[in-house]
Amino acid sequence: MPKLVDHQARRREIIEATWELIAEQGIDNVSVRDIAKAASYAAPGALNHYFGSKDQLLAAAYQLVCDRTDERIAEVTAGRTGLEALELMCGEIVPADPLTRIEARVALSFWQRAQHEEALRSIGRTALASWKQQIVDYLEAATADGEIRPAAPSLIADQLIALMMGLHVTSMLDEEFRQGTLQLVAAHIETLRR
Repeated sequence: MPKLVDHQARRREIIEATWELIAEQGIDNVSVRDIAKAASYAAPGALNHYFGSKDQLLAAAYQLVCDRTDERIAEVTAGRTGLEALELMCGEIVPADPLTRIEARVALSFWQRAQHEEALRSIGRTALASWKQQIVDYLEAATADGEIRPAAPSLIADQLIALMMGLHVTSMLDEEFRQGTLQLVAAHIETLRR
């Protein structure tokens, strides 16, 4: 009887292997051969069954980083609203713990390539737009609940996103700086209170 293969599971394993290699070696140092080996394939050509090109595989790995962040945000903000939800959300985006630091390292690799590759740029834009809308929603709820003074939620959301993306870069460059990422975000959010 032929062996049954769960193609979705194998595809996910390949994406996971890609993500881990990018975290360890940087995106420019990862080859299809490395990915195949890490995903337990003898030949790199075997990956063609799941991905038509290395670019498609890299896009899937970037999407995984965004999806995982979104899953964690949904989990920690469930049943919460306003500034509490906003601060919890930001805590899943900024590089504040080992997992989010690895994700930041991987994301930075993709940002470099996204300047020239529309598929990666589109994934990044979609993630940022989604996060901005969530931030706006939390700010509007905080305003309605009297937690913060009325303001321009879209502008504040842009400021928070710029702060968080800047923290991705600076925390990768300065080990001491990364210790205070959550405090910087919390301090910014605190300025919004009435």
